[in-house]
Amino acid sequence: MKQVVCHKDDLGPGQMTGAQLGPIRVVVIRAKDGSLHALAAKCLHQGGPLDQGRLYDHTLTTDDVGRYAMDADREIIKCPWHGYEYDIRTGATVFDETRCLQTFATREEGDQITVELEPPGAAAASA
Repeated sequence: MKQVVCHKDDLGPGQMTGAQLGPIRVVVIRAKDGSLHALAAKCLHQGGPLDQGRLYDHTLTTDDVGRYAMDADREIIKCPWHGYEYDIRTGATVFDETRCLQTFATREEGDQITVELEPPGAAAASA
């Protein structure tokens, strides 16, 4: 199932929007580099609404105590309830990359941004 989320001009770099994709709430994000990403909008911790969260640049600790460096390869969405953080490209939590949100194919088609929800097992059946 494919669904139109918004007009491409309605989602600029560093912005996000929520959408209902069948039975699943998703958050669609345009990264600062213009790439599109879609994640399940339900936090793994206690189900917080990630489409109401905030986007952040990821910071790394350095060898100097109290100093941080920007990680240009990662953008983070932070849950508004308890602060769980997820990489927008992979859906992985920052603290444990084995814990991941479901991700969805998203793309620009003409003037629209679409997200596709594959039925369970569809990817395995087509491989």
